[in-house]
Parts: sequence; structure tokens; C-alpha cells
Amino acid sequence: MSQILNLSQHTTDDELQRLTTLLLFHLVERCGGQVQFKMEDAQRVQSSLTTKMVQMQVGDEVRLRIIDRLPELQ
Repeated sequence: MSQILNLSQHTTDDELQRLTTLLLFHLVERCGGQVQFKMEDAQRVQSSLTTKMVQMQVGDEVRLRIIDRLPELQ
């Protein structure tokens, strides 16, 4: 089950995966080249994915939002 909802009509899921990697790199770069978190934080986030997901909209800009998981994707 995907944790990312692709709202872009012209972006494939493969392109979205590649873009997600680029966005992660961009985030780390903007945070001074390093981001740290504890494994317990990662586990907390993982458990919240049962009710939440990331909505990604790709156009001239890339927009990310955390939304409640859609019922049909649960």
C-alpha cells in the first residue's frame, strides 16, 4: 500500500518515486546537509501511516501535504 497519493495526471508512479528521492535530497541540503532522527521517531511515523498519507501534486511546483488516508486506500 502506497504512502504517497499521486494527484498528477502527467506524472507516473515511477517518476514520482524518483522525484521523492530528489525532494529528500533537497530537504537535507536545505537543512544544512544533515538531518537526524531517532528510530523511535521513525517507528512513530510508520504507525501514523495507517491513518495518514502524503499527497503529492506535481506541476510547475511540487506540493506535498499530509492528509488523512482515503478510506478506499486503507
